[in-house]
Amino acid sequence: MNPRETIAEKALRYLGEGRVAVEYADGETVRATARGSDAVYRVGFSGGVWACDCPARGRCAHLVAVGLVAPRRAA
Repeated sequence: MNPRETIAEKALRYLGEGRVAVEYADGETVRATARGSDAVYRVGFSGGVWACDCPARGRCAHLVAVGLVAPRRAA
């Protein structure tokens, strides 16, 4: 891992390493998991809001990675 890696670069690396699994997506709701450095995190999209249960505050690489592959309708 590069210490200067951006969130977007980290998200793309997670995808390339097969760390993201979308469990459900219907355009309005997304449920997924993303394997981080030390745990697997739950990522979701519902009601127009993204959420991740990792300890990061705000936008994290897990959210970005899932957002790149999960279909959803524009609000």
